[in-house]
Amino acid sequence: MYETSIAQGCASIMWSLAVIGIIMTALGTMVGLVKPTDALKYCAAIVGIVIVLVLIVSVFVGLSASMSLWQKVVVAVIVFSVWRLRLEWRKPRKKREEE
Repeated sequence: MYETSIAQGCASIMWSLAVIGIIMTALGTMVGLVKPTDALKYCAAIVGIVIVLVLIVSVFVGLSASMSLWQKVVVAVIVFSVWRLRLEWRKPRKKREEE
């Protein structure tokens, strides 16, 4: 029940941002900041990105709904471990002192 409301809320936010982007593109075309030939490409790119993001969110929500609690804990531990290792990899290494 909560999973569907999360997915619907996320989808509505993304579609709202897409509409804002398309409106900004239309205003830019009217003012002359965006070329009319590029406006169609920008609008198609905005809608394509939103569709992909909505599909990704719905897949993750569906996977999350089908997993048990211990599986969620294991995934959280793996994500936390990868995040910590990534922080370690970014640290600059100390150079050896030349003798």
